[in-house]
Amino acid sequence: MLHLAVQSGVLEPLRELFGDLIGLNPVLLQLLVFGLLLGGIYALAALGLTMIFGVMDIVNFAHGSFLVLGMFSSWWVSSTFGVSPFLTIIVSVVLLFVLGVALSVLTIEPIIEKPEENQFIVTLGISFIIIALLEIAFGADSRSLGIQLGNYQVLGASIPRAQLYALVIALLSIVACWAFLYYTKLGRALRATADNRDAAWYMGINVPRIDHLTFGLGAALAGLGGGAIVLFSPVDPFAGETYLVKAFVIVVLGGLGSFPGALVGGLVIGLIEVYGSYYLPGTVYEIVIFGMFVVLLYVKPTGLFGAEEVSR
Repeated sequence: MLHLAVQSGVLEPLRELFGDLIGLNPVLLQLLVFGLLLGGIYALAALGLTMIFGVMDIVNFAHGSFLVLGMFSSWWVSSTFGVSPFLTIIVSVVLLFVLGVALSVLTIEPIIEKPEENQFIVTLGISFIIIALLEIAFGADSRSLGIQLGNYQVLGASIPRAQLYALVIALLSIVACWAFLYYTKLGRALRATADNRDAAWYMGINVPRIDHLTFGLGAALAGLGGGAIVLFSPVDPFAGETYLVKAFVIVVLGGLGSFPGALVGGLVIGLIEVYGSYYLPGTVYEIVIFGMFVVLLYVKPTGLFGAEEVSR
């Protein structure tokens, strides 16, 4: 079997990687930098999804559209009024928070206790509506801010500043969310609702209000991610699909509702994608990600940082 693998060239990428490791090829450091930066961006895209997933048990198919709406709102305000794109991130966060709370009240609350299929259909419908409205308003063409923030040079590796800023925003967001959940009364109410909704009711927690706040915060985190991503990436109404798929994988990989899990999951996916796209042909790296995902579901269904499920 090993002889056939060698003859067919299946092991060639591993041989090339091993050779680069032995020779201390500088490309390895550059790939590491790109992988960490890409992973940080993916983690940022997954934060809001894991919050809604962890507290409300809702699979939010509209999360990718929220992300794109955050990108468009930041791009539009910056390009129209000449405001710094770093400041327009705040606009995206506020806009998406208000939209998330409104959608929770109008569409999620009536069906939150219904079968999960209803949640899939409603959130998918919200996604279709947002994409259609963005396409009507701005067309299907890609557009970007067109800013050049330059690169840092560290040990011969080039570090794009825009992606580095997005990674810093992701790290700060994770710390802020963790502090909010563990050191504020409202955060403790969110965690109590996530642990047991019925018990939270008996303890006097207004569960619907917590749901609205959670959905608003999840959407706001999508706005934060969108505002950071548009610093270096073009945007079109369909750009959220790629991030949504990656965010789902990261949320399950890291553990439902786990912010550290979202960060670690994002970094793992980013590193596999960057190293895989360099050493493997075509998009074979996606098979590697999918294979790792399936194995993890068998070995640890709750994800890397997920807690055992508590019956509600």
